[in-house]
Amino acid sequence: MYMKKKIGPYWLAIIIIFLLIALFNLLACIRSFCDFYADNVYGVISDFSGKIMDLFPFAVGEILMYLFGVLAFLTIVLSVLLLFLRKKEKYKSFTVKYMKSMLMVLLIMLLIYTFNWVIPFRSSILSDKKLGRNAYVRAYSIEELQALRNYIVGKLNDTSLEVERDDAGHLIYRDYKTVRSELEESMRGLGKDYPRLKGYYPKLKSALCSSVLEWMSIGGYTYPYTMEATYNCYVTKLYYPSLYAHEISHHQGYYQENEANFLSYLGCINSDDAFVRYSGYIDAFFYVDEAYFEALNNAFDKEEAWEIYKKQPKLSERVYTDEVEASKEADDRYNEDSHPMEKLENAAGKAADRGWDMQEELVSDNYYDDVVGLLLYYYDGVLY
Repeated sequence: MYMKKKIGPYWLAIIIIFLLIALFNLLACIRSFCDFYADNVYGVISDFSGKIMDLFPFAVGEILMYLFGVLAFLTIVLSVLLLFLRKKEKYKSFTVKYMKSMLMVLLIMLLIYTFNWVIPFRSSILSDKKLGRNAYVRAYSIEELQALRNYIVGKLNDTSLEVERDDAGHLIYRDYKTVRSELEESMRGLGKDYPRLKGYYPKLKSALCSSVLEWMSIGGYTYPYTMEATYNCYVTKLYYPSLYAHEISHHQGYYQENEANFLSYLGCINSDDAFVRYSGYIDAFFYVDEAYFEALNNAFDKEEAWEIYKKQPKLSERVYTDEVEASKEADDRYNEDSHPMEKLENAAGKAADRGWDMQEELVSDNYYDDVVGLLLYYYDGVLY
C-alpha cells in the first residue's frame, strides 16, 4: 500500500511563512487594510522595538546588516565549493543544513520587512481632516508656488534674527539632547491631526557607516528590522533637527518620504526653540525654491524666467553665512577622522546617483521633492 510522505516540521514552517508573506503582501495592496494596520497595529511593534533597541548604545540593525553580508558571502563560497566537494558526504550534509538555515532566515526577514515597512508604506499616511488622500485635488499655479516660496524666505530671514549667536555673530548650535527634547514636544503636539506621532520617540543613533552615507549624500535612515533611526554623523548641525524629525516620522509609521519631510517641517516650525524652527525653514526652502525655479523655466524662456526669479525676495546675507559656516564645520569634522575606504567615494557617489534616480521613478509622488505639493495644500486658503 502506497503511503504519502508527510511534510516535515522544517518544510511545513517554510510553507507557512511563505504563505504569510504572500497573503500580507496581497493585503498590502488594499489601502483600507494598510490604514487600519498602520493606525492600530504598527505602533505597538515600533514602540516595543524602540524601547528595546534604546538599551543598546549602538545601532543593532547595522551590525545585523553587516552580519547578513558575511553570511551571504559565505553562502556563495559554500555553493562554489559544493561543485568540487559534492561527493564528500559530511561537507554536503553541512552545506545543505546551512542553506536550509539561510532560507529560513531570508523568509523571516521578508516577513518582518512586510510588517515593518511594506504595509505601513502603502497606508494613506496623512489621511486626516486637514490633509488627506485628496491632497492634490488641483494643480497649483506659479503664483501660488511663488507665494509659498516667498513666505518661507520671509520666515527664514526673520528666524535668523531670533536664533542665539555668540559675540561675533556666529550661530550657536543646539546639542543633540536639546534638539531631541524640543522636537519630541512639538511633534507630539501634532498628534491631534497625525495620531501616529503619539508613539514612543527613540534615540537617533550615529551610523557606523557614516563615511559611506556622506559619500552617498544620505543624512540618515531607519532600519525596518530593528526600527532604529540612525544618522550620518557628518551632517551639518544646522540640518540635524530636520533630520531627526524626518527619521522619527518614519519610525512612527510615516514611511513615505514626502510625508516624512512634511511632518519634519511642521515639527520644526512649531518648536519653541528658534534654532529648531530655523532648521525646518532652511530644509523646506531648498525644496520649494528649486520647484519654483523649475516651474518658471518650464513656463518661460530662460532669460525671462531668471528675470522673474531675481525680483523675488532673497535670503539674507546672515542666512547664507550660517549655511556656509555650518557646512565648513561639518567638513572639518569629516576631515578630522580617518576614512580607510575613501577610495570608494566616487563609486559610492555614482551608485547613489543611480539609486536616487531609480527611487524617484519607483515611488513617484512619494519622493522627497514632493513635499512641495503637501506644503502647497497645507497653506491653501492661508497664503493664497
